[in-house]
Amino acid sequence: MTMFAPSFRHRRWLASTFTLLLFAFFVFWVWIEESRLDDAAFLTGCTVLAGIILLILLGVRRRLPVLPLGSVSVWTQVHLYLGFFTAGVYLIHVPVVLGSGWLEGGLSLAFIAVTLSGFYGLYASRQLPKRLTAVEGQHRLDRVGWHRGQIAETARCLLDELQEPSAHSVLGRFYQDFLNPFFGSSPSLAYVLVPSGVRRRRLLNGLRELDRYLEHEGRDTAGRFAALVRRRDDLDYQYALQLRLRLWLVLHSTLSIALLVGGIVHGVIAWRCTS
Repeated sequence: MTMFAPSFRHRRWLASTFTLLLFAFFVFWVWIEESRLDDAAFLTGCTVLAGIILLILLGVRRRLPVLPLGSVSVWTQVHLYLGFFTAGVYLIHVPVVLGSGWLEGGLSLAFIAVTLSGFYGLYASRQLPKRLTAVEGQHRLDRVGWHRGQIAETARCLLDELQEPSAHSVLGRFYQDFLNPFFGSSPSLAYVLVPSGVRRRRLLNGLRELDRYLEHEGRDTAGRFAALVRRRDDLDYQYALQLRLRLWLVLHSTLSIALLVGGIVHGVIAWRCTS
């Protein structure tokens, strides 16, 4: 007998409904506290702080997939909906979205930055893996430099092995002017931020335009150069996307820790002022 396994859409609907019901219950709880003339700020503030701590712990769990604590995808969904709930409680807690003063204002900016980076992380986790697998070959970020060197060395060997004098002259000039700078340098910051196929198309079009000056051997070498250009461009594309994910992770984690420390300091100050 097989058990019913809910689809992703069904799980998302259930999680969204549960989050909305939990938030509605919390709003009702805050309303009861305020109707009793109690200060609900302590309740909402502690809830926000607890939510931040849980989100950080869930983020750590997501990056330790070897632990036998359920699938990473489930914890990712819990992280997502807990983030929505915490953001809603934060809006109840603060009188204005952007607080005044260096501590409250800094905490507000940190919370907004963490929230926005979390939304970007949601987009990146859904879209970037698809884009990474769309290109040929999968390379680790710490091995990209080695692969670049291998491609550059292969290109140099292709030119050295070319026996046809006229082809060597034509391809040699193109190599020195365009291919060597391409193979021998890292992608620009503009490319890392917004990867595009402009370099690839420019070099491939240039190699195709050389066909009329080349014989059989030269055209074969030009075709092999074109294959190396494609490999190098795919490698740079993967590098840009992986680096973007790595930088997002560092930024999001750093901002989360700063928010947690600032929230604890804020909570201690608020508790001492009211006690």
